[in-house]
Amino acid sequence: MAVVIASVAAAAALACTPHPGLGTVVFTEGATEHVVDLATCRETTRPAPRPRPVTTPGLRVTAERHGKSGSQSIVLDGRVVLTVRESYATVPAGAPGPIVLFGVSPDRKWVLYAIDPQGSSSLAADGLTISAVSSGGGKPRTVEFGLLDDRYRAWCSGRLVATAGGDRITTHDKQLIVAGPPAWQATPLVRAPGRSWGSLTCAPGGRAVVVQSQAASDGAHWALWHVGLDGSQQRLTSPPAGSADDSPAFAGGALYFVRSHAGAGSLYALRDGKLLGPLVSLGPDLGSFGNDDWPYRVRP
Repeated sequence: MAVVIASVAAAAALACTPHPGLGTVVFTEGATEHVVDLATCRETTRPAPRPRPVTTPGLRVTAERHGKSGSQSIVLDGRVVLTVRESYATVPAGAPGPIVLFGVSPDRKWVLYAIDPQGSSSLAADGLTISAVSSGGGKPRTVEFGLLDDRYRAWCSGRLVATAGGDRITTHDKQLIVAGPPAWQATPLVRAPGRSWGSLTCAPGGRAVVVQSQAASDGAHWALWHVGLDGSQQRLTSPPAGSADDSPAFAGGALYFVRSHAGAGSLYALRDGKLLGPLVSLGPDLGSFGNDDWPYRVRP
């Protein structure tokens, strides 16, 4: 298996500790992609591929415009599932605004989307209202209001678990909610006033998520929690003072995450209840709005 990390900032000199059985980590430093075997810490490099937007096959938005009016349509597998009328009389991007796609349900029976009000990136940074529409068409259902990052949503056993709440500061009072078809009525998965929830991933088996959480504040002090779809909770990590654990992902029976301090992050893992790491240094990343940007994907 391999864990693929895309670091948005230049990494420091490679620091790695061998851990047999944990596969290969790949991260980007400028125009170079580093490939590190975590069993031996042997490193190879190659030109970094160009970033590609994450898309859902068969899902797209089409647009038509005639003077100061027009429309946008969500198309799934060649079929129009929703059309939104737009006015360009006073707003160049259109009103109500461009459609933003968030993918489809695992069974492809529902499309998640939002309207970006007037195409304002500033308004969108504070969150958008995500809705669901049936792939067969019909009335859209409101799901939740939340941040745009895909790491704040995960499908588990046919249900959507998400971090909800406005305000671009990720550490400010975000709730952990669960919703699903056909009603899409969002309910709190955990009732914990004074806490904020962040990036999450579905645990193997689909009956729980691993999610970063902390007391609501202006600073990032994330720890990782295991939260069942029944609302049960178990804290998994306790980072040292001044550090944060975030960006969880599963691969090959291990839970990977990034532990950061003063903007520098290192990859860690939990396997069979044991903390492994630091595995490899990922270098600095200043992040923004309480969220260090450690995007990564895991492939077996």
